[in-house]
Amino acid sequence: MKFIRLSIALTTFVVLLHLSAKSQMSCDVTIPLTQSIVEGVSYQPGTVVCLAPGTRDYLLFKDLNGTAAQPIVITSDGGLSKIDTDHYYGIKFSGCNHVLLSGAGTKASYGIKINRVGNGAGITIDNLSSDVEVEFVEIGHTLIGGIYAKTDPSCDNFSSTRDKFTMYNIIIHDCYLHDIGDEGFYIGSSKFTGQYLSSCDTTVLPHIIEGVEIYNNIVENTGWDGIQVSSTPLGCKIFGNTVRYDSQRETTYQMSGILIGGGSVCDCYNNKVIDGKGDGIDVFGSNNMWIYNNLIVRAGRTFMPNDQSQLKHGIFIGSAPDQSAASLKILHNTIISPKTSGIRFMNNNTFDNKFINNIILDPGSYPTLAEKAFLDASIDISLYEYADNFLSTQISSALFVQAASDNYSLKPSSPAINKAQASAISFDIDNAPRPHNQGADIGAYECQDTYAGTGDLASGEVFELTLAPNPTSTSMVISLQHPVVASELKLVLLNVQGRITDLSDRLTVGPESHQLTVNLLQIPVGVYLLECVNGKRVSRGKVIISK
Repeated sequence: MKFIRLSIALTTFVVLLHLSAKSQMSCDVTIPLTQSIVEGVSYQPGTVVCLAPGTRDYLLFKDLNGTAAQPIVITSDGGLSKIDTDHYYGIKFSGCNHVLLSGAGTKASYGIKINRVGNGAGITIDNLSSDVEVEFVEIGHTLIGGIYAKTDPSCDNFSSTRDKFTMYNIIIHDCYLHDIGDEGFYIGSSKFTGQYLSSCDTTVLPHIIEGVEIYNNIVENTGWDGIQVSSTPLGCKIFGNTVRYDSQRETTYQMSGILIGGGSVCDCYNNKVIDGKGDGIDVFGSNNMWIYNNLIVRAGRTFMPNDQSQLKHGIFIGSAPDQSAASLKILHNTIISPKTSGIRFMNNNTFDNKFINNIILDPGSYPTLAEKAFLDASIDISLYEYADNFLSTQISSALFVQAASDNYSLKPSSPAINKAQASAISFDIDNAPRPHNQGADIGAYECQDTYAGTGDLASGEVFELTLAPNPTSTSMVISLQHPVVASELKLVLLNVQGRITDLSDRLTVGPESHQLTVNLLQIPVGVYLLECVNGKRVSRGKVIISK
């Protein structure tokens, strides 16, 4: 875990290089608006396939085969490439390997837009496709799912069963999915323990995926789950995504912001799940999983709000479909106003579970469950550690920067600051370093204020100021040793004759909470004593005003 922050930095660097390189790509092949089927058997690894700008019908890519070092790149050719179709998919990859679909070839945020799919999904990665990356693509208004990545077995073709096929390296990032009929992302088979094929009366095991990364995506207004990943036992990461308004169709067993399904071992971190009708995060995976630095706000609150028997939780942990054992590390999450419980734990086949350093506020079931509304665990207390969490029925008690605007970063005076138990998590939801100052903060956010959590010192003591630039002729930043108390602030200059100039109407608080910026224009040249009264603290320093 201690290497994750370095990994994120390196990933960001590689992505920037990747984007820079793509912006300079020249097209080897251009697909006109009238062409819907692209046969790739003649394309060499490294071929750049460009989509002519404008609106087209569906696209089927067949048998595109790049290599890990030289993937085949499909990108927009200098202008926005849009799809509007009544077909069964917007874009389909069939029998493709080592392919990159990128909307980064234009100045638009999403250079490829699937505006509407009247009878199906936005993108499907199937028919034994593998090693596919999708980036900077917008998908909206689909009848069913946004993006599917799996090959379902059929009675006509058993080549995709678990013993015959493994899908590798499905990477989807920086995409925008909205107004999706079913799941936003449907990655891997949800029938890990067996898929029944009625037409030939047999049950087979679907393939697994090794290597899934779903990150930096925005998912809004899905009918079912926002992000679902199943049958992915190796190399699974779900991070940096924002999911809003999931589960709008209110379909039983299809209601969550993020779902880690059977057969999966995924780390899930730095995600935001806001105002969904389902649980914030559902976990049905196995083995060791880390769920941390997630912000979950009002999970399930709008789902049958007058019926408290319809349960929805911030994080729900259920048993794996194959009853395999799991160990959960639930750390540094901020969970605000879930309909029922903050965390509901119902997996009896677990060990070494940790619920540490979480903020859980205003759970809806508190009037009936009391303290169990924060963590409602149906397992023996010996199987988990539950410590150093900040729990309250009042959102205001955590002292967030602006909870009314869903800004749940911590004020420097928050009681959650420096109170976390030491853990392996070295960054927060914004990838800022953790810990900061004397210790780590509870919850998803690590306050980066210079004096966060340093506390009060005795009144009457005189403190030094740091002044920059000094000398100055225009303005100056004054750095105090403590956060500014704006309601009890006074700033004056004293010259050598003892004359006092009040500067209170010339200052603003910032750029940090312990700093002031003061306008010194029209103050005569000279040497002054600057005195700042900040609450009960007095600070002094010498100021030189020059021409």
